[in-house]
Amino acid sequence: MLTLLRAPANLSFAPATTSQDDAASKALARLVVWLDTMRTTAGYSGPVVHWWQSVLLFTGVGLDWRYEGIISGYLNLHRATGADYWLRLACRAGGDLVAGQLPLGNFRNSAFELNPATGGTPHEAACDLALLRLAARLKQLGRQSEGDIYLEAARANLTQYHMARLWQDQHSFAEPGAARAFVPNKAATIAEAMFLCYELSGESSWLTYALAGLERLLQHQRSGRLDGAIAQYSEPAYPHGQGKYFPFYIARCVPALLQVGRISGDGRFTQAAERALQFILAHQRADGSFPQVVYAGGRCADYPTWVAGLADILRVLREAQAQWPNWTELAVAEQQGCAYLLAGQLPSGGFRSGYGFAAQVSQQQRDIRGDDLRDLLPVCGWNDKAFAYLSAIYDAGGPLPSAEIADWELPCSYAGQPLICAETASRIYARRPAGEIVYDWVKGEEWAALCHPMFYRR
Repeated sequence: MLTLLRAPANLSFAPATTSQDDAASKALARLVVWLDTMRTTAGYSGPVVHWWQSVLLFTGVGLDWRYEGIISGYLNLHRATGADYWLRLACRAGGDLVAGQLPLGNFRNSAFELNPATGGTPHEAACDLALLRLAARLKQLGRQSEGDIYLEAARANLTQYHMARLWQDQHSFAEPGAARAFVPNKAATIAEAMFLCYELSGESSWLTYALAGLERLLQHQRSGRLDGAIAQYSEPAYPHGQGKYFPFYIARCVPALLQVGRISGDGRFTQAAERALQFILAHQRADGSFPQVVYAGGRCADYPTWVAGLADILRVLREAQAQWPNWTELAVAEQQGCAYLLAGQLPSGGFRSGYGFAAQVSQQQRDIRGDDLRDLLPVCGWNDKAFAYLSAIYDAGGPLPSAEIADWELPCSYAGQPLICAETASRIYARRPAGEIVYDWVKGEEWAALCHPMFYRR
């Protein structure tokens, strides 16, 4: 077993207990260690797997939505423990974004499953949100001058990219490219960042932009049998959205809707958040997970289901309990989902990405014969969500438990070919059962040393 947490000498570890809360605390401590193994001098790196496509060849630092959860997680631990160590790590991560900001305001390698590329959505807005949360915390601590560098980086991105290049027809933020699609969850992330800009600066213009995007979001919420569902996106041919509803992305709309409801006093937004949550709760499965997509006809795409990414839904369920403390179904759903999440932690401390990637096309359980390589791979841009959630529920009021992690090697497959996937503190690789290496990434390297052609952007 390896104990790799690089904490300062005066940061002790609390003794372990056997409570259910302690299971989450231990998982959090192991995850902190794992994140450290994925870090280079420039930031957090590693391969990416996603519903749309995966990128295993490029493994460099991604300045994308992984920073939303990473910075939030460190800030949560600073709040919970009072140890300045965690604030220093949050500032270090904020420094990654500042150092990686380009002259036009964008962030380098900000497109996640499309990396290496820039202009990622909602990824750059998520980076802004992280920077602004860091600036707000420093301001609360009387260290506003230190936070100004993070505030200005976020403002530059929001003004030079989102407002200058994505604002469309004076009423919403469009996707980059010719189609100019509108994606509600991305507008919600932009709005969250702009709400924070408003709180930090008092400039009402930020509210004008944020409110416009959320007004358009309301047009994408369904009534009737799928009441509360929010369409994934719309384009000119489908002005109110196509019939695809992702519980994960619907959840990411809720915090902004609740915020604008509080700021404006307009009950439509709070009601929209409540209906969205009811839709999400109605589609939670008995094991605590959620389907990937719910289609207009009621059919679900069950595979893959997120494991690490599930934590973003849990985070929203927890935040919503402050608005509706007597809505017991929120707490029950969170508890069930948390059990599913914790069961997905790997011996290295990272969380697996999902379950059922092998059945993504067929959506037939018979095609799942064990784990797919993509199921097992731990990805910073999903694990950050587990970090943000687990750190938010950590309330021991003291140091984290000791963190023991281990190398692992597990059977899996890819495109029907049997493989063995493995991780150490310094490497992630995959081999055939006979021993031939087909994937090899040395942590910290910008590109995989070996990536078989079958893995290219599948």
